Amino acid sequence: MDTYRKLFIPARPTRVILITGGTSGIGHAAALMFAALGDCVAVTGRRAERLTDLQREAEAADLPGAILAIEADVTDPAAMQRAVDRTVSKFERLDVVVANAGIGHRGPLVEARWSDLETVLRTNIDGVIHTVRAAVPAMRSAGGGHIVLVSSILGPVPGAYAGAYSASKAATDALARSLRGELKADHIRVTVLWVGQAHTEFADKRLGQPGRVATRWPTMSPEQVAGGIERALERKPRTMTVRWIDRLFIWAGRQFPALMDRLLARIYG
Repeated sequence: MDTYRKLFIPARPTRVILITGGTSGIGHAAALMFAALGDCVAVTGRRAERLTDLQREAEAADLPGAILAIEADVTDPAAMQRAVDRTVSKFERLDVVVANAGIGHRGPLVEARWSDLETVLRTNIDGVIHTVRAAVPAMRSAGGGHIVLVSSILGPVPGAYAGAYSASKAATDALARSLRGELKADHIRVTVLWVGQAHTEFADKRLGQPGRVATRWPTMSPEQVAGGIERALERKPRTMTVRWIDRLFIWAGRQFPALMDRLLARIYG
């Protein structure tokens, strides 16, 4: 926790931040980081006990910010509206939304169980839409803000045997591009953060064939990704990657698509 303390910048104004998917991994790390920076953080997730643990962890560390734990499923629009309402009721406004909740899938698209594919699409696409639709009116009332959509390098560079997941992240990119135009007049910025392989429980929870995919591809910690989210809020780019190697991955996928298709088919197959 000392790592988070060192990040505290007293001169920066306090922000009110809503993070989805905060019970583990990137969302958990981001919540603690922002609380260490002195922000007021509302965190949503489906696992109530994990949310309670997160809140206790922040309180035990005596972080300068505050964490509000809210049990909510991003696939439920009413639940996300209640989460935003609770955030505004507690902290009086909403400045930043980090749409982080997501689930993966690995395996052949044709043979996959439809229930698994539907879960991926509903969580990764519908979940982003429900989060944004609930949050934007509150951000408008606050005079503007910033939406960060946590995506994947498999969005701009889809992979074989990851069709549904890649499609859901490509959809995230499309939503972001549309939202930038729609929300510009409201002074709400939209950033897509393309994330490479991170060392979290994401792979273990993936539907279809679980387990880590690319054993030779370097992983990063959830704290590294959380730091990338903070840099995105500072720099306000349209799109951003956390590491140079992930930028190289996207560049290679765009410049040499056939070669990358063969490579990803070997890795994911």
